[in-house]
Amino acid sequence: MAKKHRRKTHRGKRKAEAPEDQDKALSPLPALPSFDDLPTFTLQSHTPSEEKSVRKRTADAISDDEDSSKEDSNHSKRHRTSTEDTPQDHTSPAAAVDEDGGWQQVPIKKRKGEAPSNRGNSYPEFSISSQRIHTWTRISDLQSLVLHLLAHDAPPQWMLVKNKSAVRRVVYLYVPGLSMDLFDGRISLVSKTPGEEEPPVRHTTLGEFFPVSLAQKQHLPQPLHPLSEIFTHVLPVRAGGDSNKLFSPIYNMLNIPIDSNDKKSKKPHRDKKRLKISNLILSTEDLIENEYPLHTSQIPNDMEITPPADETEWFETPLSQLPARINESGSTLEGYTIYAMDCEMVKTSTGATLARISLISWDGTVAFDSLVKPSEPVLDYLTPFSGITETMLKDITTTRQDVQNKLKELIDGNTILVGQSLNSDLNALKMRHPWIVDTSVIYDHPRGKPMKPGLKWLSHKYLKKEIQTATTTGHDSIEDARACLDLLKLKLEKGKEFGSTAANFESIFTRLSLSKPARKGGVVDYGDVQKKYGTLAQFTKRVSEDEQVVDSILKAVNGDVMAGIAPVDFTWAQLRDLNEKRGWNNAYQKFINQMNAMMITQDSPPIEIPPPPEKLEGEELAKVVEETVGRIKSVYDGLPKCSVLVVYGGTGDPVEMGRLNALQAVYRKEFKVKKWDECSVRWTDSEEQALRRAVSEARKGIALLAVK
Repeated sequence: MAKKHRRKTHRGKRKAEAPEDQDKALSPLPALPSFDDLPTFTLQSHTPSEEKSVRKRTADAISDDEDSSKEDSNHSKRHRTSTEDTPQDHTSPAAAVDEDGGWQQVPIKKRKGEAPSNRGNSYPEFSISSQRIHTWTRISDLQSLVLHLLAHDAPPQWMLVKNKSAVRRVVYLYVPGLSMDLFDGRISLVSKTPGEEEPPVRHTTLGEFFPVSLAQKQHLPQPLHPLSEIFTHVLPVRAGGDSNKLFSPIYNMLNIPIDSNDKKSKKPHRDKKRLKISNLILSTEDLIENEYPLHTSQIPNDMEITPPADETEWFETPLSQLPARINESGSTLEGYTIYAMDCEMVKTSTGATLARISLISWDGTVAFDSLVKPSEPVLDYLTPFSGITETMLKDITTTRQDVQNKLKELIDGNTILVGQSLNSDLNALKMRHPWIVDTSVIYDHPRGKPMKPGLKWLSHKYLKKEIQTATTTGHDSIEDARACLDLLKLKLEKGKEFGSTAANFESIFTRLSLSKPARKGGVVDYGDVQKKYGTLAQFTKRVSEDEQVVDSILKAVNGDVMAGIAPVDFTWAQLRDLNEKRGWNNAYQKFINQMNAMMITQDSPPIEIPPPPEKLEGEELAKVVEETVGRIKSVYDGLPKCSVLVVYGGTGDPVEMGRLNALQAVYRKEFKVKKWDECSVRWTDSEEQALRRAVSEARKGIALLAVK
């Protein structure tokens, strides 16, 4: 033991006598990369023990209007024994080595012309250890940071938060389209003249997952300069997924996986709020997203609808003079009349045309079932899918107009139609109805949205029944409609989480509300926010443009006395403009959904895959980036002191991944009915490897962290 003690003493003497340059040379820590591979973090030790005993100033005692340069200056002068205990500015030329911990404190940003910052000993600060960053930071790590700050969960291994109890607010701003290629020069934000060389791409040799410094402002494109005044580093983040697919950065951030043991312990105590039929009706946003024909009463005021050329052939359900709904209060069906619908189609020169319709009542009886004579010659009866043959339609005289007249007798404004992807059925009927329950929406695909589950799979998974088994005689519309009805009944019985991926996850807002003290959450997003997040978030705000996002965030974190809005602790919001302008909104998934709903036969023409959108670069992209960065800065400026702002971009460029996913989906669709050499596309190992590379690039996102 004595020998070991002497070795320690000897090292300590050598350490004290070593000059600063030699000390840096002997450092075991790798230098964190900047654009020039220079160390930029100030390396500091943990707070000295004698400083911990000093009475600290609480966050609530710091006024938002107080000059940060004057905060607690006398206190800090009395108790700081060296400059190592003072947060260094990022321009500090020297880096002291922390022999014990390797924790590196993210320096506090100082604005141009400001006096040196002195925030006091109890101000929240982030410290990052380069020794503990061995791989990519994940979105789940950013999620863990929220729970550590507000719900007392363990912090990510690579980060230490000092004085986290002083954190007042936490804001996470999701900005898809904000990616590393904007920072490192791969995407130009200036217009190039003919013959001009591409700007050099700045990179590091220490790994793509290391933080990248924003200190060298001259290396940043001009539109990104305001970010260097708020954030010190760009942190590479890897989105969830595997070698062939990408998970939603929104869903992964706002939902926490539930451990199997937690499921068992929570199951008996879970609050089973009775699910009613109206909770499953598609909202207007859902109808638009799933391409349903909109009823006149549902068309938004700011939305222009071009009437179809055959408008006179369409009809819609009247909503006036409705009969009273019986047993409405407290009833699961709330007095609505329920019909499960399914239609079968044949192919004519104008496309898919109605050939059969079936309606099933709530009690399982057949309310209406009729074959329909197409108005045009049939090119393909699609028997393996529709079950329709030439013999079946030979003597049929019922027209689509006759079917519409019958539906007018059966269906009114108190009727809910249930079915699997009824948008194609309603288009074939030329019918607009406002109340729809779609089984492909109320049940989730096992790989998550935006993919949709098939009716055959749903029936096998949840009803334990095999449908659509006939390979030659085709589908039976009565069988399919009855399966949809049974799936709806099961959903109403089991609850909203049944059949959804939410059964395996818990909302981050629920977790925060159960912490002690309870934390409030807020969401600012596009679309029907209330339906997406329900009552889990205490503050929800629906926006239609990015400009409204900034005001809504500040209202959430600061509250609004006049409107009776109390401030919330955690706010999640999304800025969309940059993603939309860059064409990263995954339009290929819409094509895949449409293509999967198509009926393909051996004689079907080749399916054309849409070309990728034109890449936005130069001054046009710079303008959008500048506007987005300006909104980020406005959010930061409006936050109260001791607030944490995290901006994360979610993913890299997903366009090539989307194109290859579409190529693979077309191949799988055609290969079921065509020979390999007759398919319009090919899928070989080359395409498989290209998809893996594209997914890998798409999973590369970024995050920026700051304390106000």
